[in-house]
Amino acid sequence: MKKLFYILSFAAAGIFISGCGKDYLTSLQNNPNSVSGTAATPQLVLPGTLTSLAGMVNGDGAFQAEAAWMGYWNYSGGYSYNTNVHNYVMTTSSPAVLYGSFYSILANVNVIDQSASAVSNMHSYVAIAKILKAMCYQNLVDYYNDVPYTQSLQGISNFFPTYDKGSAIYDGTVSQLDTAINLLKAANGNVNETLVSSDDVMFGGNLTKWLKFANTVKLRALLRQSAVASKAAYIQTEIASTASVGYMGLGGDALVNPGYANTAGKQNPLYANYGVTPTGGLGGNFNYLRANGTGVAFFINTKDPRLAWVYCAKADQPTSTTYYSPSATPVTANYAGDTLGQQNLQPTKGSGFGPGIIKAPTQPLVLFSAAEALFLQAEAAYRGWITSGTAATFYAQGLQASFEFLGVGGSTSAADGYAAAYSAQTVGVATNSTWPFTGIAYSSIPAGANQLQAILTQKWAALNSVNASEAYSDWRRTGYPVVPLSSSPSLTVTHKPYRYFYPTEEVNSNTAAWTAGGGATVDPFATKIFWMP
Repeated sequence: MKKLFYILSFAAAGIFISGCGKDYLTSLQNNPNSVSGTAATPQLVLPGTLTSLAGMVNGDGAFQAEAAWMGYWNYSGGYSYNTNVHNYVMTTSSPAVLYGSFYSILANVNVIDQSASAVSNMHSYVAIAKILKAMCYQNLVDYYNDVPYTQSLQGISNFFPTYDKGSAIYDGTVSQLDTAINLLKAANGNVNETLVSSDDVMFGGNLTKWLKFANTVKLRALLRQSAVASKAAYIQTEIASTASVGYMGLGGDALVNPGYANTAGKQNPLYANYGVTPTGGLGGNFNYLRANGTGVAFFINTKDPRLAWVYCAKADQPTSTTYYSPSATPVTANYAGDTLGQQNLQPTKGSGFGPGIIKAPTQPLVLFSAAEALFLQAEAAYRGWITSGTAATFYAQGLQASFEFLGVGGSTSAADGYAAAYSAQTVGVATNSTWPFTGIAYSSIPAGANQLQAILTQKWAALNSVNASEAYSDWRRTGYPVVPLSSSPSLTVTHKPYRYFYPTEEVNSNTAAWTAGGGATVDPFATKIFWMP
């Protein structure tokens, strides 16, 4: 069982998707080097492409080593000590799945783009392809900085694509998103258009939702560059240019569901790994991955009822009748986890995945949460870059969206009530390095950088088990959230890694471009992504 999480991959994309059955809505639909014929229609390729990308975000991105680095999850006692993750060991052989998987998804996206562009009135498909391309390339830059972009996806025409600068790639993706937004505007309501419909396993063909989604992806990309002083004017201009489109908000989670069912090979892959099998047994990895003490301490110290939905009580599990009905005033002594560097608590002595994460075999994958979208807007308002609301309002709504997603209290109305009570706390909160404030309410947070820390720390809490990679990127660009360094006795570094090595297959197969792009001099603990300060 430990082999599923070897070195830096808690649940690498290939492993994660395999929980849903071999090739179940995830394999390439057609040869990406040949888009002729009818087999590779956009309608056929889109469902698997969306599912694969959501699997990377909600699967690999959420449960790889970053989930341990960022204080969400750890390993259970009783299993071999995971030295590589506890010590932030980086190699060229892992996590190679990130590089190859994103380019595999891009090959599929390129099929959609080319085949839709070759016929009339399929602008919504072209727009969606551009949005998904932007997301994939942004993720690649966030992990590796400079990667093939302008010469990539050319198949047999170019086996050795050169590298583009990360900053230029980000500029290109923002431009693609602007084009996508304009295409969606033109397609929305056009009776001559062949529109996405049931093949859109995320929004069901709702182009208004796609518009807001594209604009939110753009906002994320622009805020990622907030520490690049030379781009300040560019960022403000780009945000202003599409402000009227709006962003994802309450109830607007981008969720992907290709038709998960409680049958073998077709369960949601997250649930298949950590929930209940179709025959009633416990998912094979539930007892292996355990709560991280940093995450548990945050929820306990801030009097946050999300504790009982992100994590479960010690010795509880999804096969238990008590698992799905926790108390919103949990007995905190029933929740525990080792911090990174420690791996002592046996499965029954530490907490596992909670019912807000492991919900049902038919639950969707999360491509982009409404909570993250609202905290992005809170940060943009804090920086004065959007004026459609205040930082305080977006901050409170981000908390509300997180409570709603987890189902705190068992219903949306109950979640809203608990979120309002939590958000209203002005005193009485126990402080530590992660949350150094005595209250939760935005009005109780001292002005200045303290407010940014509060926004990003609550965003980190909302991303727990949803998207660890985004929290990791926030830490790299701002230093928030403050998550303690591993306490491993054999630790030899003084901070978490800044980036990943290029994978072995890229080093060996595209050596000249890799060398010219500076790949040979990469140091994960010293070489920064372009948007880092």
